[in-house]
Amino acid sequence: MAKFLVACVVVAVALFGLIQASDLILGTVNPGDRILYSQVTAAPGIPGGLVSRNVNYSGIYNITAIRAYDRTLNRTGQAHMTGGGLYQRYVYLALQTRFVGNALDYLVEIYGR
Repeated sequence: MAKFLVACVVVAVALFGLIQASDLILGTVNPGDRILYSQVTAAPGIPGGLVSRNVNYSGIYNITAIRAYDRTLNRTGQAHMTGGGLYQRYVYLALQTRFVGNALDYLVEIYGR
């Protein structure tokens, strides 16, 4: 019974981690892919408000992977793809904080071939 309880707790923590995940990871970086875009997008927190930034990329290569890593200590950001995406030549990303007053700090990497 104790093993079952421990397993349930581990699964619950893992699911909570997935729900609270703040990174956006799409596609796979394969041999032959090159980094098309790498940029840190950061903004200080606003007292009483949310912070948001847009990242727009367009190029001549097809996108094979998109990575947006939340670099804040408490990982309170959200990253969403709002246009374009994998196997296209452009992507629009929306980055936003989830809680009022928190700062935004993302590393965005786009790979393609």
